[in-house]
Amino acid sequence: MSATTDQIPAITTASAPSPVKKGRVPTAIKIILALLTPILCTAIALYAYGVHIENLEQINPNISIAGIDVSGLTRDEAMMSLGLPAYEERSVNANIRIIFPDGSVLSVTGPDVNLWHNAHEMVTQAYSVGRGHGVIQDVITYMQRYNEEVVSFDINYLLDPAALEAKTSAFTDNYNRVLDASGPVILNDRVVFTKGVGHVNADADEIFELAYAGLFQSIEDEAPIEIIYKLPETNRFVEELLEVRDRIFVELISSEYDIETNSATASSTGVNFDPLEAALLLRDTESGKEVTVYFDFLFPEYTQEYLESLLFRDLIGTSRTWVHGNASRVGNIRLASETINGTILLPGEEFSFNGIVGRRSVERGYRVAPALSQGETIQSVGGGVCQVSSTIFGAIRTTGIEVTDQRRHSKAVPYMNWGHDATVYYPYLDFKFVNNTIYPLRVDIELDDRYLEVEVWGTIVDDFPKTAEWFYVRRR
Repeated sequence: MSATTDQIPAITTASAPSPVKKGRVPTAIKIILALLTPILCTAIALYAYGVHIENLEQINPNISIAGIDVSGLTRDEAMMSLGLPAYEERSVNANIRIIFPDGSVLSVTGPDVNLWHNAHEMVTQAYSVGRGHGVIQDVITYMQRYNEEVVSFDINYLLDPAALEAKTSAFTDNYNRVLDASGPVILNDRVVFTKGVGHVNADADEIFELAYAGLFQSIEDEAPIEIIYKLPETNRFVEELLEVRDRIFVELISSEYDIETNSATASSTGVNFDPLEAALLLRDTESGKEVTVYFDFLFPEYTQEYLESLLFRDLIGTSRTWVHGNASRVGNIRLASETINGTILLPGEEFSFNGIVGRRSVERGYRVAPALSQGETIQSVGGGVCQVSSTIFGAIRTTGIEVTDQRRHSKAVPYMNWGHDATVYYPYLDFKFVNNTIYPLRVDIELDDRYLEVEVWGTIVDDFPKTAEWFYVRRR
């Protein structure tokens, strides 16, 4: 026994293997998982329920159409519960008859104007309540529908306004043509009335409104509707005459000169007649007899064609001078001439050389050139422009046009006879004249090959103003 015992090795603590430790889950994560799990489960459940609701064929709770509760019904079931055949029948059977004073009848039916109802659209809208806002929101809306007020939809009838207008307008136009045929006959110089026949037109807009309202009344009454149409009350001797006068009246307009367009305005011959005189003629005429009223024609003092022929018709004055000097002087004369060229003066309007040409400065393109000052030749910006004012003065000097400001140079100038010139110096010395004629004046200036030529155009009446012509011939 002892030998056996000795063969069994002794087991000590040091020789036993150590156990392997497992990693621990943090407490915070356990808490978060514990909190999120029910939330996630609820969200998943709500989402699944929302998908279920969205896929439902039934209309949500508390919804009615035309007073009929359609909650929980499919769209097809809702259509049947609304009794659509009755709506269809009323659309087809809608009928109105508008009876005119002459016995003619305008008849309009539902099919004529494509009359229909919107029941299908209302069912679609009813089904869409609580849908289309996302799965979760649709679930919330669906649950709330049980405690909210009933959403009501009405079924309305609609028609095609263009189709109704086409039908009523065609009838009204034809009816009015018949009326017009028996009304006053307007000729070029007179109007022929037939006593006893009024000229009053049916109102197309009013006919449209009557037909429109009548069709819906027919639907409501489920029976045809008759409407008696009466023409507006009219005084045959007054309103008819005034209407005809408005149609033929043309305002008397005499042509005038338009400064913006430099042309004559449109004119017109006046056309009118005396309505009181015409009314007295009709009053004293037997019924059925014709009365002819002749127009009064009033002719304008000036027609457009005549005034156009007068404007700038006559060459009132002309003057031509030779431009001497260097390129700077010629350039100054050209610049001033281009500024004045085409200037138009209305009757009574004053021409001012300085007012039109303005300050002669380098910034405005003028150059230094010889100029005459107190009898001496100096170099001045804008030198030479006095030849422009002098040439204009030469064109009007003997015409009778009123010169209001003109001064000669201190000594004779080479381009003009002594005393026939007009010196200018901005802003102290100016050359001015007034259009004392009864028509506009136009000043034309052209510098061509060193010849400066001025023409003043206007209209000579009773030999005023007189024409004048003055030329300076270059000395050789």
